[in-house]
Amino acid sequence: MEHRPSGGAGDTHVAGPAPKPPALDVPGPADVSAPADVQGPAAEAPAPAAEAPGRLLDPAEAGRLRDRWHEVQSGFVDDPREAVRRADGLASDAVDALGHAIAAHRRSLAEAAATDEPPDTERLRLALRGYRDLLHRVIDA
Repeated sequence: MEHRPSGGAGDTHVAGPAPKPPALDVPGPADVSAPADVQGPAAEAPAPAAEAPGRLLDPAEAGRLRDRWHEVQSGFVDDPREAVRRADGLASDAVDALGHAIAAHRRSLAEAAATDEPPDTERLRLALRGYRDLLHRVIDA
């Protein structure tokens, strides 16, 4: 199987331009919309900063994890074994938090794509682009 780096030519024909390098934030609902005057992938300009994919983890959750990490590090001098045990627990909590954040983002994409209205190619294209961006962020993490 051939491996194509993200941003390859194949990405532009299906769902718009390739995403910027991944960050770990959850984009808001505005991140899956595009201007009404966009007429396909070739007409798209780079997304403004407000529409770029954000971090997957909530900033408050990321801050709590960083604070816990600093506590683990500072405890190493006094009790290295306990610090390593706490680091393992922190890593487990971080993986769980990231998994929940990714699942929530996937659910928001699914909800945005699933409506009772007849299929709208532009809405579906944007949904596919949202899934592509999420997958690139997960794969490149």
